[in-house]
Amino acid sequence: MRLKKIMEGIEYEPLGPVPDMEIARVTSDSRSVARGDMFIAFRGYSINGHKFIKEAVDRGAKVILAEEDFAGPDGVVKILVRDTRAATPAIAGNFYGHPSKKLKMIGVTGTNGKTTITYVIESILREAGEGSGVIGTINYRLNGRVVPARNTTPGPLELQSMLCEIAGTGARYAVMEVSSHALDQGRADGILFDAGIFTNITPEHLDYHKTLSEYYTAKAKIFSYMKENGVAILNKDDKLVARLEKTLKLKILSYGLNKGSEVTARGVRLSLDDSDFTVVTPGGEFKVSTRLVGRHNVSNILAAAAAAHSLGIGEEAIKAGIEAIDFVPGRLEPVDCGQPFKVFVDFAHTEDALNNVLGLLKDTSHGDIITVFGCGGSRDRSKRPLMGEAACKLSDRVVITSDNPRFEEPDKIIEEIVLGVKGKFDNYEIEPDRRKAIEIAIASATDGSIVIIAGKGHENYQVVGNAELPFDDREVAREILRKKK
Repeated sequence: MRLKKIMEGIEYEPLGPVPDMEIARVTSDSRSVARGDMFIAFRGYSINGHKFIKEAVDRGAKVILAEEDFAGPDGVVKILVRDTRAATPAIAGNFYGHPSKKLKMIGVTGTNGKTTITYVIESILREAGEGSGVIGTINYRLNGRVVPARNTTPGPLELQSMLCEIAGTGARYAVMEVSSHALDQGRADGILFDAGIFTNITPEHLDYHKTLSEYYTAKAKIFSYMKENGVAILNKDDKLVARLEKTLKLKILSYGLNKGSEVTARGVRLSLDDSDFTVVTPGGEFKVSTRLVGRHNVSNILAAAAAAHSLGIGEEAIKAGIEAIDFVPGRLEPVDCGQPFKVFVDFAHTEDALNNVLGLLKDTSHGDIITVFGCGGSRDRSKRPLMGEAACKLSDRVVITSDNPRFEEPDKIIEEIVLGVKGKFDNYEIEPDRRKAIEIAIASATDGSIVIIAGKGHENYQVVGNAELPFDDREVAREILRKKK
């Protein structure tokens, strides 16, 4: 693409002549620069891209976008902008041809439920005969190519590149999890949504956002990215989310189990094996039977059905899509090796998510509940004692262990979890080694018990310092169950 086209609509100051040259690629990763590329010295939160300008030039970058002048050889085009972070989404959109304008875009934000909703929507679209791409926490599925996910919502260059690839496959739809970090940092700037779903809001990421109000404001920013006829899909069961109904100048479609929701469920029957209910939409109603269990998954399914309805997908495809899913990776995912008790692995890593999952198990089972969980290091510390209390209150036995300690000592994290249970409960024990903690839980299970291994879900690693060590709760549980036979 020509440089002039890439810089269209962006205020910049050239340091010397700026020829309208052909640019092969735009990148902010100096390690990937090839001859003829444009390098953006992206000023991140932990890394300043200006430190890597020399490396980018040495690798063959012909255009450098920066915030300050730098020493460079003749022939390298220097362009200055006030804020490279703010300019990058617009440059990415220009370079990749604004693919969100060509696709039907569905964005999902909120504390819990995002991943499950995207999987259900993807299944509905598949049953409707539509190709789609999904960008989210577990991986990036680009209508035929699967890419490991580094972030729930990638950076603007990677994001626009993937949307361009999805559109290039002939798919008409893209579904995105949109994180609060991405919204706050402008990673989704330039993306336009046809439907925006806000699931719920409970305390999370307060190490970054500082207050629930700031977190909520970041999430609600998704509705500033809507297309002219875009639909805001709001969870009426969440008071803070429902409040947006009065302030948004958009078409609103509400969902939930509370009275007055436009998309709702009747006759809900829940068990540990499946869920049955009637989905009610403004266009009609239909019965569904799904392997996704729990009241929270009824809500997630309603959100997906609302999005599909808003985009004109028929009831037959919505029903078939809901019923086609057996499980979502790491979301109450069963681990079955023929044992006479149930084992589930779940991503629940907040107090609210743990309450939802354990509440479901308590309501639908007569067996004892054994919970293994920990809290991530270098993250919001305020939730640690709250999660400890939730686990002990709703479980018969709890094994408190390590999660992803990152740069904290596991013992220190566990101490903060115990602050929420010490003197209140005596049904917990501590085992910092996660594998041993899972062994303890499974060894103590009897016929009819339920073992829930919470916190890491689909992750197949454990983060210790800078290292990602191989560790998958599902595989570890399978190994232990096979040995127990």
